[in-house]
Amino acid sequence: MIATIRTRLAIGLAMLAIAGAASAQIMLFEQDNFGGRSFAASNSVANLNDTGFNDRASSMIVRGGRWQICVDAYFGGRCETLGPGEYTSLRSMGFNNKVSSVRELGWTPDGSGGWGQGNRPGDNNWGGSGGWGSGSRAILYEDIGLKGRTFAVDASGVPNLRRTGFNNAASSLRIESGYWLFCSEADYQGECRTFGPGDHKSMPSGFNDRISSGRRLSSNYPYRNDPNWGP
Repeated sequence: MIATIRTRLAIGLAMLAIAGAASAQIMLFEQDNFGGRSFAASNSVANLNDTGFNDRASSMIVRGGRWQICVDAYFGGRCETLGPGEYTSLRSMGFNNKVSSVRELGWTPDGSGGWGQGNRPGDNNWGGSGGWGSGSRAILYEDIGLKGRTFAVDASGVPNLRRTGFNNAASSLRIESGYWLFCSEADYQGECRTFGPGDHKSMPSGFNDRISSGRRLSSNYPYRNDPNWGP
């Protein structure tokens, strides 16, 4: 009974802390059930080592939107995308004392962050019932068929993937919405290809493991006719 009261008090204090900082949307805790030291973030943190909270999180609270947590700095290694809620333990996900970077993936009108209900980057069944096409991200996959490690590119783009640990690593990709340009060199140079919404389960000929930069070109295709994405 006492433990339950303490847990509820810890959650309440955490939520008050987040509410006090209007932009704070994720809170990491050093122990299970929201115990121990805590760390709150309202923006992406590429390296938790800079905060003194690297590889320390055992539970967390996500207040809104969708957040991606990763085992390596700069959003590398294995990642998991989490929606709003209370996560009393990260052990079952294999993330206990392993979180090294976190980033907010964006908001949508329904608060889902743009992912179809019940789906995350890495899931092969994208359909879902809410959110397809409502976000502004492209998801790069390490293996063909939308498998392996993932890296999310938001609407602001990534001019150099070398700093993310995902340079020249993409073998397939998923475009949530809009039309995107991906290039073989940093700063959108070299050989570039344009991709439209949907699943691209393999790269065009000669483009596998060659993406070094990418950005969104437009939210809508500017011409009346369907685009030709051939080489």
